[in-house]
Amino acid sequence: MAHTRFMTADEAAALIGDGETVAISGNGAGMISAEAILAALERRFLQTGHPRELTLVHSLGLGDREARGTNRLAHEGMLRKVIAAHFTWSPRMQALIRDEKIEAYCLPGGVIQHLLREIGAGRPGLFTHSGLGTFVDPRQDGGRCNARSRESLVDLLTIDGREVLHYKPFRV
Repeated sequence: MAHTRFMTADEAAALIGDGETVAISGNGAGMISAEAILAALERRFLQTGHPRELTLVHSLGLGDREARGTNRLAHEGMLRKVIAAHFTWSPRMQALIRDEKIEAYCLPGGVIQHLLREIGAGRPGLFTHSGLGTFVDPRQDGGRCNARSRESLVDLLTIDGREVLHYKPFRV
């Protein structure tokens, strides 16, 4: 018989090491998110300076425009990079991006959700027409939000005579 293991938010936060990629989900405006775990991560960072240099991935804006959601992770040194659909609910994250303190990439929300599915299945990323001709198209900005963001997360390919974008997988 399977055994379910429960842990506290602090125990869950302790599993995240420096330099790791963390994908979170929820709903914007502070309505639904793993707030207890985000608070535990923030508390741990403020007390110990760890985890550091994280990559944060989320497809929806999480926060309350004050202190909750991704605002809790918007501390200099805590994040190295953020990949998100938008930053509306996190003015602290916006400031880190604007001040070139972190790399930032904006990708369509649905693309992020499907890319996470592809990564989880061990497939070679997401191939789709979503984003062609927009700011995520590598012929334009490739989803980069500031000058610090130099990585190429999206490639343009031609498959069977049709242009598609290849959103590259990464370790989560």
